Amino acid sequence: MIMKPISEKSELRKRLRHQRNALGHAYQARAAAGLIVQLKTMPVFQHSTYIALYLANDGEIDPAAVLQWCLACGKRCYAPVIIGNEKLLRFAEITAHTDFNNNRFGIAEPAVAEAQLIDAPELDLVLLPLVGFDSHGNRIGMGGGFYDTTFAFQKTNPRSTPQLIGLAHEIQRVENITADNWDIPISAVITDQRIYRCDGCWTDSDDNHAKHNVRNEG
Repeated sequence: MIMKPISEKSELRKRLRHQRNALGHAYQARAAAGLIVQLKTMPVFQHSTYIALYLANDGEIDPAAVLQWCLACGKRCYAPVIIGNEKLLRFAEITAHTDFNNNRFGIAEPAVAEAQLIDAPELDLVLLPLVGFDSHGNRIGMGGGFYDTTFAFQKTNPRSTPQLIGLAHEIQRVENITADNWDIPISAVITDQRIYRCDGCWTDSDDNHAKHNVRNEG
């Protein structure tokens, strides 16, 4: 069921956060299982090697099974890390042996040295959490501006990597969200039930689906 649009993003954010936090354990488990089924149908996901995702918090749809599948397939997985009081995210690799600490918002982050972090352009694909979205790819986050700041370079070069895909519960879809001029467009939104591809963004046929970064692994 699609909710009616609300003019104030703060009100909409509050309502949607309340709804997703009210979801029971069984619902969340089914949604997480549905999410990975949808993701596996996307060539950009299949062909990406360096993938960033988040550690679920605040009722977000949980990509933990996605992480485990990626690691089993030999993909390199990363999670966002907040550095000091900056809004520019960097990314830490997650392995089977990674330890975690909570950041100032109480969200788990990989406990790694700053020298081991990588920057956003080094990634092929970023799976980011959404609070709300519409079928055109307009979105609402938590309001901190971390992702918009980190990927601001894509405003001038929207086809640069990484490709950005939002993840959400289907119940987080609303009829319309007005984009702000600082919002960074995303390529698609994936829920536990379907994929919403965004107009004017990358498609599965672009650039062999992903840029495969070449790094000196030594």
